[in-house]
Amino acid sequence: MAKWSTWQYDCSHQFKIQTFMPRIVAKYALILFVALSLLKFLEFQFFSYKLNLESYLAVVAALFLLAGILGARFWTKWASSKEQLRADEVSEKASPQPSSFESIPPIINQQLLAEYSEREQQVLQLLCHGYTNKEIAKALEISPNTVKTHLSKLFNKLGVSNRTQALSEAKLLNIIR
Repeated sequence: MAKWSTWQYDCSHQFKIQTFMPRIVAKYALILFVALSLLKFLEFQFFSYKLNLESYLAVVAALFLLAGILGARFWTKWASSKEQLRADEVSEKASPQPSSFESIPPIINQQLLAEYSEREQQVLQLLCHGYTNKEIAKALEISPNTVKTHLSKLFNKLGVSNRTQALSEAKLLNIIR
């Protein structure tokens, strides 16, 4: 049985392969086939005058109601599992695992670091781990607008105009590891 592969960029900056089995595709194709076959059968029954309009509409409405209920159940289960994975990923980013490269940490420039407030240092550290503004706000329990304010102050102090430049400049100045 063949496998399909897609590349996904991992937060540890390594590529990993996520595989999808054709069984999943076949399962959904079978579900769609059965649903369409049932609708076509009902349509045939309606146009051959074996089924009156009210019955036809009631059956079609019941089928779509059932599809909506099952879809909502699947969607909420999928969304909650995705949210849990996202929460695990965020907590993993907050406490990264030490690697062999961290055995010799760069010396942090304490004089330059003293120019930044404690909150700006926290925002910069979370920015280094790849957090979005919303994730930073949630981690620090502040509003996203406050995060934007801290970021703009950081950008001005570092003399940059975007997140990537800020991280690069902060690493060059040995403000972050």
